[in-house]
Amino acid sequence: MIPTLLTGALVLVLVFALLAPLESLRWWSRRRDAAVLDALARPDARSTAPARTPAPRAYLVYLSGIGAVDGVTDSRRERAVLAEIAERVPDVAVTADVFPYAVENRGLTQRATTWFWGRLQRWQRVPVASLASNLINLRNALRVLVSADPRYGPTYNLAVAHEIAESLTRRGYDWERRPPVVVVGYSGGGQIALGSAWYLAGLGAPVSVVSIGGVLSDDPALDRVQHLWHLYGARDRMQLLGPLLFPGRWPTSRFSAWQQAVHAGRVTTRRIGPMRHMGGRDYFDRHHTDADGTSYRRLTVDAIVEVLGTVGATRAAG
Repeated sequence: MIPTLLTGALVLVLVFALLAPLESLRWWSRRRDAAVLDALARPDARSTAPARTPAPRAYLVYLSGIGAVDGVTDSRRERAVLAEIAERVPDVAVTADVFPYAVENRGLTQRATTWFWGRLQRWQRVPVASLASNLINLRNALRVLVSADPRYGPTYNLAVAHEIAESLTRRGYDWERRPPVVVVGYSGGGQIALGSAWYLAGLGAPVSVVSIGGVLSDDPALDRVQHLWHLYGARDRMQLLGPLLFPGRWPTSRFSAWQQAVHAGRVTTRRIGPMRHMGGRDYFDRHHTDADGTSYRRLTVDAIVEVLGTVGATRAAG
């Protein structure tokens, strides 16, 4: 019985690994190069959002972690953090409708296999079945590796950037004025936020990236982003994979995009509390507190709000 289960699990892993880069290549093959690039360079000026007065001084785009199944996160904890940020920084428009683990913003529950992913999603809340539900994490984590891959990453990140641009337009983004954009990515969303920032910055928008426990590579987008903030918890071991797995982040890679951005002062790495990567005691936990009695959720919100204040100050000074 056990060997059969192990064989089945191995087959699933191999299938997920093979399909991960093919999705972005299939997306690209269906489109003409010029048409895709032209659409990204000239976003639709129409917006479904009512005009805000005064206009937002900045926009925040949130990309969820590898446990997500679609762009409209069902995590009440993540939604609570975004709602608190929107309340504390009312002049920043917040949008969170992009699924970063698919090239066409199609959630796992919007496919022919919705029955499979939907069941795994329900199992995420059942401790006994949590091992099976980790297939969602595995599937999405492989997309993070595609984003960081110099062969397939550019296509994948272009597709996600296109969806982010569409999301900004729906939220009322002014492509003539181009206010600052801050892409916040949790866990695997951090790398995808960074990868897509290359194309968003190419539109002329001032783009910054906030990683919440992200596994970050030495992505070429570091040459274009205004600033990268990497916020992490002291007990988050997962985020340590970035400087371990990607040679461009090693101290010996003096001329990599990462090291150049660090030397230019455009990378800020900050420990914000004693959080873990996922599950209990993570960045969205409101029940556990640090030594001063501040909840982990509040520590995360405070750090992001502080970043947003810096972005506004930087823009004003410029």
